[in-house]
Amino acid sequence: MDREPGHLTKNPHDAVDALVWAKLVGVGNSNTGKTCIIKHFCESKFSAGYQATVGVDYGFKIHRTNNMDLRVHLWDLSGNPEYIDVRNELYDNADAIFLVYDITNTASFQSLDVWLREIHKYCNSHPEIVLVANKVDVKAKRAVSIAEGRKWAKDHKLAYYETSPASGEGIEKLFGDLLQHIIEKKKIKSHS
Repeated sequence: MDREPGHLTKNPHDAVDALVWAKLVGVGNSNTGKTCIIKHFCESKFSAGYQATVGVDYGFKIHRTNNMDLRVHLWDLSGNPEYIDVRNELYDNADAIFLVYDITNTASFQSLDVWLREIHKYCNSHPEIVLVANKVDVKAKRAVSIAEGRKWAKDHKLAYYETSPASGEGIEKLFGDLLQHIIEKKKIKSHS
């Protein structure tokens, strides 16, 4: 190395402060595919075997957008009601929340109001919240129409996305839009 020991070329605090971080949280009923959405985004792969999230799962990805490396932390919150105490701690400082339902499961769609109330009760950071209709590759078993999903999203002033971790459909669009919104919001905050 071409530097004297103990003499860094950059102040480590400045280097850390220059990093742009994003916290995204996925919520919704169990078995809606939150983990698969996150895994597809982070690892570009799909796992067909279902294993329920116990409490919380976590993903991380450095995502390049607008000539900037964004450090994306993805929190996958269990949909099981017994984990409310774990979930309510992890809503803090979320930049974005994606609320997921399974298009083949009407009960997951009917639970959206409960989830939205939970988000508003425990989240203090005014995140971008979007609605995600998941598992759109299973068209033959669709129980919740696109029109129903879009209407619920419009009624709650949320953007609406359709995704399939199995095929990859909609995943890049979902996270691309969310991360772009976060970058714009962080730029506004840093200039004010």
